[in-house]
Amino acid sequence: MENGLVECNEDDKEYHKITKPTRSLYVTTQKPHRLAENWIKINDSKIDILRLVTLPVEITTEIFHQLPLEVGYKTGFYMDMDTAPVSLTAVCRSWRGIALSAPTLWSTMEICFDDIPSTVVAKPGMVESFINQWLGRSGECPLFLTFTLPHEDHFPISRLRAILHQHAQRVRYLELNLGEYQPIRPLELHTLPFPLLQAANVHCDFRVEDRVFDNAPQLHSLHVRGYSAVAPHRFHLPWQQLTIFEGSIHNLDLFVVAPNLVNIKCGWAGGDSNPGMITHSCIKSFAVTDSAYDKILQYLTLPALQHLDLSEGDTYDFLGSFLERSSPPLISLRVQADDPAFAQWHQALVHVAATLEDIEISYASTEAMTSLLSLGERPWASPPWRTLNVLRNIKTLRLPHVVDPVGLYQLVKFLYSRSDKLRSFQLVWDASPFLDERPRAGAPGTPDTEDTIVGHFSRLQAAGMDIYVGTRVKNYAVTIE
Repeated sequence: MENGLVECNEDDKEYHKITKPTRSLYVTTQKPHRLAENWIKINDSKIDILRLVTLPVEITTEIFHQLPLEVGYKTGFYMDMDTAPVSLTAVCRSWRGIALSAPTLWSTMEICFDDIPSTVVAKPGMVESFINQWLGRSGECPLFLTFTLPHEDHFPISRLRAILHQHAQRVRYLELNLGEYQPIRPLELHTLPFPLLQAANVHCDFRVEDRVFDNAPQLHSLHVRGYSAVAPHRFHLPWQQLTIFEGSIHNLDLFVVAPNLVNIKCGWAGGDSNPGMITHSCIKSFAVTDSAYDKILQYLTLPALQHLDLSEGDTYDFLGSFLERSSPPLISLRVQADDPAFAQWHQALVHVAATLEDIEISYASTEAMTSLLSLGERPWASPPWRTLNVLRNIKTLRLPHVVDPVGLYQLVKFLYSRSDKLRSFQLVWDASPFLDERPRAGAPGTPDTEDTIVGHFSRLQAAGMDIYVGTRVKNYAVTIE
């Protein structure tokens, strides 16, 4: 550790010597009846490992370069054999050489500075040396960095600032988790050139007149989290070049200062309630992360909207007028359908009937399910009957968080009626209504036993109870043979 990045083993013997205490501890913690089973699995896997390590170097190198290394895997300050790319270097000498010469493997780093022992932090330059050695192996590859520093008293923010200043020229993705109450200003991000930066995720406290990313010409995606909601008039960013935004807002200035937004996901933190009508011609995907979506939609017109997510909402008073006003080519919609919500939004579907292909309806009540699966056998009934009948182009229908039982015969008839267009259907109960549900139950004075519903019926029958649960032609309470 004190020499920076931990070098991997020179040969297999050294590797086994280093990992022997860990493996011994693992063995002693296993139950005896599992040891033989585990060793069989290990021996069987040797054949597959041998095939991998004997591949030509060119093929192995290409495989390493194609690894889907996403932001979020931990580098750590100690050798972790489960962490890429260190795990690759520990297989054998050949893989070690290939991994150390594959720069893309070393271009991603995630560090939580609070997890670094204070004895290490106290040694000047040790943390920085580790970071420099790791990223130094990445050559000229763009960097994907995630730094977490919720408490400045453990690792001075001035040292994090120096790290960012050193590597800013190569950063393509930057995530800074400073906590809700730690300001971002001390990092002086507005003074840094970020010529490659395309996406940033910032969790911090924003103060009046804070400036960030003034010199990031390619920045187009921003995710902002913190105690304070974003107010564009006091938080200086290259708003006009943003195409993706996620964060809380307390007014609708964002829709004015960021005219090129295409994808937005936001929450409402309160603020101005009547800004006047705003038209935004570029937004194609819009999601609201809390129930106060009406504070936003009632003042917006989004004629290019294709994807609308209001699944966190519990009232939909303004949805109909919004869709009628915007007349968007809406492709996908996510809403809730408990009784009050369903009564508010179901009639609004007529405004997007020609284009809607994908709909997700959460928490559908019994009334909503009856309406959704209706085939129109009640022509005398007024809406909400036949809710989906107007949506003839639906290809995907998802019904998550269903609470009440559903008439399966009616469901089958509905699916057949839509089989010419419907390609994907999903209905998910919060609790299984089927006989394969596995609850724990038992007679008074006896331990509860986990079993299927049918299994519990059978146990009761075996104990002498006469049970019939089923249809006129079949009893599902099967007796144990």
